[in-house]
Amino acid sequence: GKHQLELAIAFFLLGGDTYSAVNVCAKNLGDEQLALVICRLVEGYGGPLEHQLISKIILPSAVSRGDYWLASLFEVLVHPY
Repeated sequence: GKHQLELAIAFFLLGGDTYSAVNVCAKNLGDEQLALVICRLVEGYGGPLEHQLISKIILPSAVSRGDYWLASLFEVLVHPY
């Protein structure tokens, strides 16, 4: 269950596979905030993995839930100008 997914994320991070850790965290575990924190800890603010996470997973998820405030916030983060 949830514990196995958390262990998978930890092992991906220990193995240096940040992309897989972020994908498991966001898609399978459903913790988009943790995925964003991992991106920022590993790559810093505005890295390519964070950009991909926002544009491919978080932004579509916010729109499908009808959370337009969150969608507009992440739209500004992805396209600041």
